[in-house]
Amino acid sequence: MNNVSLRDLRISHARYDRALNQMLEAIELAGSDGTCIPFLGPTRVGKSDLMSAVKSQVSKDRSGPGYILPSPDFLYGVISPKPNDSELYASVIRTMGRVGANSKLSLLQDRMYDLLEQRDIRIVALDECSHCAEPGANLTRRAAADHFKTIIDRSGVILILMGLPKAQRLIDENEQFAARSMATIELHPYRWTNPDDRNEFTTVIYSIFDYLRERGISLEFDWIDMSRRLFATSGGRVGMVIELLEVAVRSTARDGVLDMSDMGKAADIRLQGLSRLAPIFNTDPPQDDVLLRSYAKVMRDAGLQLPDPNSSLELEAFRATEEGALAA
Repeated sequence: MNNVSLRDLRISHARYDRALNQMLEAIELAGSDGTCIPFLGPTRVGKSDLMSAVKSQVSKDRSGPGYILPSPDFLYGVISPKPNDSELYASVIRTMGRVGANSKLSLLQDRMYDLLEQRDIRIVALDECSHCAEPGANLTRRAAADHFKTIIDRSGVILILMGLPKAQRLIDENEQFAARSMATIELHPYRWTNPDDRNEFTTVIYSIFDYLRERGISLEFDWIDMSRRLFATSGGRVGMVIELLEVAVRSTARDGVLDMSDMGKAADIRLQGLSRLAPIFNTDPPQDDVLLRSYAKVMRDAGLQLPDPNSSLELEAFRATEEGALAA
């Protein structure tokens, strides 16, 4: 096995750079009175990687009463599935230590506010906030939005809410929370029928291939062909491509060599439901309709509206995706 890894690889590309710059500008303009910055997009599109980059650029170490060591003023937490009122506060506390055995809401609220003040926290990013907008949540969307609004008002933090686009409902259905929220920042997959998107996606894939080759990995496949196949597997999501290639590099049995069969094995390990579209890593490359349906499925699963089709082939692909969703 080789020791090459893509886990910490951060690649600059058009969609990523635009969202990163929007986030940095929003943080700079947020002021000190507290606000919400929504950051939404499909799963595995690269939101977590982007937020890590934001944290590395804007986070500052604080020191003072209540500190053992200097601590960053930027917290990054995750909201658990099927959250209740207490979980929203526990998710913040977990970023600073143990929640404790007593999960009574009022105690969690007081503890969270005390910790935020003691540590002079300026920014709190919470991932998976879309759990609060799902049917299984143990609180209403309005209640979740009210909690977030109260956190902003009482602590004065910049609250970055990350998740699937369905989380937009939390803002849209609560006018007071909407008044405290800046414009939503979105990170979407690339679209194969858009020439600029297609060129940018291919450029990103080539840069990853260059990275692997520079580290001694021999790539025994055609780069243009593999770029198409990777779009078909990812639906235009760079984050998913990186994860798939990470599995392929780690699982290849021959040190220093990566070929089509290795990619197929990695897809079987990493990807859910790939065969529902078409074989991707067989001898014959996937046709255009497979790439278009893959993109449409990512958009549909995320709750995003499909754009107007650019061709009759894309129109048919979009229709097939919608019909498949209704049949399921």
